[in-house]
Amino acid sequence: MAEPDEQPSKRRRRSRRAPTDRKFECTHEGCGKSYSRAEHLYRHQLNHSPKQIFHCDFPNCHRAFVRQDLCIRHRGRHTTRGSQLQKRDSFATDKHDDTTLIAASSPSSPSMNADYAFMTGPATTSKSPLNTPYPLSTGIETAGVPVSGYTDFSGVLSQANGMLEFDSVSNAYPIFGGETYNRSPFAMADDFAAWLFSEPMAPLGYGMMPLMQNHNQFYVNEPAYNNICTVIPQHPMSVTSILDSGSLPAIISEEKRKELLHLMATRFNEAAYSADAKRKDALLDGDLDSDRHVLSLRMMQTYIGSYWYNFHAQLPILHQPTFAADRTPNLLLLAIIAIGAATLDKIHGQAATEAAAELAGFIAWHLRWEIFMDTDFRPPARLWVFQALLLLEVYEKSFSTRALHERAHIHHDTTLTLMRRGSSLIGRSSFDTPDTKEEDESWSHWIKAEATRRVAFAAFVLDSTHAIIFGHSAKMVAHELRLPLPCDEALWAATSAAEVARVQSSLQSHGVRPTMFLDSLKRTLNGQPVRTNAFGRTIIMAGLLSVGWHLNQRDLQVSSLGVGQTLGGRDKWRTALLRSYDNWRHDFDEALGSSTSMESESRDVLHHIAHIASHVDIVDLQIFAGAGRLMGRSITARDYSTAREKTERWATKASARDATFYALRFLSACFLKMPSVDYDARDDYLLNRPWVIYFAALTVWTYGFALDGPLQVPPVLATRAEQRHDMQTYLRRVAGVREPNELEGMKGRNECLGLLIILRDSFANTRWELLGEASRLLDSCIVKLRS
Repeated sequence: MAEPDEQPSKRRRRSRRAPTDRKFECTHEGCGKSYSRAEHLYRHQLNHSPKQIFHCDFPNCHRAFVRQDLCIRHRGRHTTRGSQLQKRDSFATDKHDDTTLIAASSPSSPSMNADYAFMTGPATTSKSPLNTPYPLSTGIETAGVPVSGYTDFSGVLSQANGMLEFDSVSNAYPIFGGETYNRSPFAMADDFAAWLFSEPMAPLGYGMMPLMQNHNQFYVNEPAYNNICTVIPQHPMSVTSILDSGSLPAIISEEKRKELLHLMATRFNEAAYSADAKRKDALLDGDLDSDRHVLSLRMMQTYIGSYWYNFHAQLPILHQPTFAADRTPNLLLLAIIAIGAATLDKIHGQAATEAAAELAGFIAWHLRWEIFMDTDFRPPARLWVFQALLLLEVYEKSFSTRALHERAHIHHDTTLTLMRRGSSLIGRSSFDTPDTKEEDESWSHWIKAEATRRVAFAAFVLDSTHAIIFGHSAKMVAHELRLPLPCDEALWAATSAAEVARVQSSLQSHGVRPTMFLDSLKRTLNGQPVRTNAFGRTIIMAGLLSVGWHLNQRDLQVSSLGVGQTLGGRDKWRTALLRSYDNWRHDFDEALGSSTSMESESRDVLHHIAHIASHVDIVDLQIFAGAGRLMGRSITARDYSTAREKTERWATKASARDATFYALRFLSACFLKMPSVDYDARDDYLLNRPWVIYFAALTVWTYGFALDGPLQVPPVLATRAEQRHDMQTYLRRVAGVREPNELEGMKGRNECLGLLIILRDSFANTRWELLGEASRLLDSCIVKLRS
């Protein structure tokens, strides 16, 4: 009798048998081969007409390959198995295909010197351990323990060029999870950093070849790269044609509302003595059908509308043209409602906005556990799960309470781990339309593929920006994301398959092609323009921030060990990164023109915080200002003493002048445009801006106070008009310098009292608890200035 642990492998062997009704036939003269799947035929046809020959550049090796990933895998064996490589069997055959692994004796015959081994649905023909410098899958690498052999990818249909996965209609999906188990993704590799900071056309060693060399060359022959979206012209009676194109995405039916109410009433349970139980009773009390009730149909539609109006453009991971509230999974819809309720416009009145904020907190408190318990949460998780988790994380981190903020920080890793657990995210999603015609079905597949890539990028954006602005640890690295940037906005906003086809045709006729994320990083570092949309530019900046964060961490580790610097030392890579922030801003400016939209405001936030955070850590600033507790622990007297010594040394250096220069410029941009209007943090829905204003104000105060001490004669500033005048006078005088070093000899660098008072009062009246904490810390700064 077989051992229990042998039985699964026997079942897998039986499942690999190819079907007998093969229908994809090779048309090459005299061949006659046929296959059950199109991608197998595609790989077989490389035997007859290889698109490119890849030669092994290892000394004294003359083997060549028709696929880049196979050449890479072969080169890896030189380093892992040495001379044993030449002693291996000369060929192996896969049951899905007739392609063969051939040991070539001469580089002159492409038809005979190619390594044709390939990966297919559960398996691979090669039996040596995969040991390439980087995993060949796109998406997010897997961190785990070393194992022998290959990962079993159920449902993987092709790994052509080791970059993209295709389904049956040639749509590209990221693979969350990689093929290599022995490399941690939490650190930036030296060879990646060396490539990134090299000259634009610098030659590369073979170790970086799979990831970096001539990115676009890898993709030019890929269906998913050339075909932005493959659709059939829409039939006038297809589902999306029949639907009312004028319907709003905020519409929700009474039946769907009752589903949500039932879910909250029966599953959002707390102990009878808890505060949340009382909150639930209060929320569900009264006439729920009254338009004024916080859970009425009218208000739920208002929350959904608020999400699309105030938030969606900042993290566009949902497909608005096909969004339908009634077809959206309940838990994802509740995440949407929570963000919409938290960003409800002040025109609804303070009572309504406070009630909505209370509802959002109630939903969020229970929603995470409900998602965790859902059957779609376990790997391979569905797309809607990741969308809901990311929206929930944004709410918890940036719109809610200290407790939820810290919970989101803890469970950020949970979301990333779920992504890394090998999920290809293939399956029905919230925006699939039932009983569609063929053209609608292909459009739906494309939407899902694009949405999946956007989910991966959104996780990366949150990871990078929160590491910078909150002092959290970054858990992702840029070279994990081997994906094209988000598609052109016209494609994402198209309302029908026919419109997608028209836009695609127009883009292709103008030579517009997808830009790979890593290519965009290198282009930005070298001052070259990148064609992408606003979300794509946010992703690029997140990549630059991530690179800087990881390189700084690496240099700290290196210096603590007394080891020599790499990349020419810290100053070289920092100079290149700082210049790249301005390159990014210039490229964004060129694309936006004179726009005053949310995109331009978001650009200002990201550009300035990139410069500020490159020179100072917000944790040090908060401790120096008198914070009593940070990152879940109390600040001791020793912590304060260390931070004070560090900060006072910093204030005399060029890095302090640089940080203060950009902080002043950002504050001026926020407060001098409309001098008669006070800043209202309560109704500022731009992601991160209130917190970056706080970060900038702390920087300005710290620089002035560390160098000049308290004010000799503090002004009274009894009225708002006096406070505003003091703030504007200070910003016009101190922020008027042309370059950072002019701050060194300036007088009155600590005269920021009016600025601090206005921000303290504005932050005290917000719906986000962390800004309340910021208000109290700014009050501590005010006391120190007046002492």
